[in-house]
Order: sequence, then C-alpha cells, then structure tokens
Amino acid sequence: HLNYEGTLIQLHGEDAAVMRVVHRVENGVPTERITAMDEVGREIIRRGDDVTCILPDQNEVLVGEGDGKQGESPLRQQFAGDVRFDDRLYRLAIASGGKLVGRDTRVVTVRPTDHFRYGYRLWLDHATAMPLKVQVAGDDGVVVEQLLFSDISLPERIPESAVQPSVTIDTFTRQHSTAAALPAAASTESPAWHVESLPPGFTLRAVRSQRSGTGSAALDHLVYSDGVASVSVFIEAGVTPMEQGEGPSRVGAANAWTTMTGGYLVTAVGEVPVRTVEVIARSVRPLAGQAR
Repeated sequence: HLNYEGTLIQLHGEDAAVMRVVHRVENGVPTERITAMDEVGREIIRRGDDVTCILPDQNEVLVGEGDGKQGESPLRQQFAGDVRFDDRLYRLAIASGGKLVGRDTRVVTVRPTDHFRYGYRLWLDHATAMPLKVQVAGDDGVVVEQLLFSDISLPERIPESAVQPSVTIDTFTRQHSTAAALPAAASTESPAWHVESLPPGFTLRAVRSQRSGTGSAALDHLVYSDGVASVSVFIEAGVTPMEQGEGPSRVGAANAWTTMTGGYLVTAVGEVPVRTVEVIARSVRPLAGQAR
C-alpha cells in the first residue's frame, strides 16, 4: 500500500544479492520494478498480476500472467498470505529497535516454542510498519537469512517513469509464458496421500494433482502450514532412485528432503529447519483405497 524505493540486500550464508526496488501504488494498483545490482542487471517488473522479466544478457523479455508472486519483493515472500500466529507455536515480543536507515523502528521478535520452525526478527518503521530489516533464525539462534534496506525513501508519489524498464527492449525477443501451477483438486478432503507424522501445528492447506494421458508422470502436491511457515510436498511417479539423489539439500533459508516411498519420489521443501522436512518426507504414505 506504500510508495517506496530503496536498495535491498539479501544475505544467506556467504551469498549476497543486492537489488534496487521501486514500488509505486496508483489508484490502488501496485507496480514494482526490481533490478539486480550486478554486471547482468536483470530486471523484473510487476503490474498487478502481470510479470515481465527482462534478461539483458540474453536479449530476451519473458512475459507471464496470473502469478504475481514471481515479481514480488523478497520482503513480501517472507510472510505471504494470511499470517496467523498461534501462541502455542510462537511467542511474540515488541521492543524499540532504535534507528535504521535514519528511521525510528520497532522490533517484533517471533520465537518458536519447538525445533520444527524458524524464528524471526522484524525491524518495522514506526510510522508506517514498513519492514526495513528481516532476520530468519534457526533454533540455535544463528541467522540463516537476512533482508535489509541499506537506504530507503517513502515519497508521497512516484512517477510512472520510475517503474519503466531501465534498458531499451525494442529489439529483444519476447516470450510469453504462464505460471507452471498444477490445477487444483476439487477439495482438500480427498488427497491420495497423507503425512503420518506431522510436526505440531501443521495442517493440510491445499492439494493439487496433475494427471495426464500422454505418458507423462503423475505429480501430486500437498501444502502444509502452521499459519506462518509452510511446507510443500511433491510426490512424483516414474522416477528411479538413480535419477534423483536422496537426502537433504538447502538454498538460503529453504531446506528440502528427498526420499523414495513405494516407487514414488517424495520431496518436502520449505523455509523450515531440515528436521521438519525430513520428518514430513519420510512419513508420506498413500491413503488406503486410493487408486494410483
């Protein structure tokens, strides 16, 4: 809902990404331009749900529709959708955070009550509640991912020219794509799979299935959430153990665990500790009476 522009830094492990973010709201419609501050300078422009990815190193423009999350700032991705903090799972505290990028802040600390979820610290601008810094921490208190503005301004208005492509794209090749989302099942009440050993607080929130008569493998997608953290579970047929290694993998704060169950490849992934995705992936079972 705010107009803002600034330099956003994303840190995880020894990796760092710096991006320039311009976010403009006009008549309730947000437009956002995110530019990678590196030698390539790739750019994402989001207008409502329409996303344009500009790839200067390939002279290409990718245009997508219907999946605005592709173009959202990483700040939005930390707490997507309707966040609900369950006081049995999380403890919240608010304190003064001093000044950050020249603005008075309040710090919201979110501590998990067990080892199955991450903790968070959010430095919010006192005047607008704009998140100026976000830390994701493991159960040992070590920060696994961090987002922060090194500079930011919140002008009353931002000109439309500020969210236009920063490079000339007239000669670029344009490609249109749609989000590779699976069609949703009719309801979440009749999935073909379930998780026998769910960590406390996690419940099934969505079920998606892909079936094809063209010979491609079946794919099921289950989404579990505790109101803050979410874990996606993918169950794929037609994959042999030799094609996909089993065990953990990690990108930033996101952990994944892959295993084979009854001839199916099961992968659980989410911004949660590795023990959470391991417990979930290892306990995926087909429901009795479900034809595969």
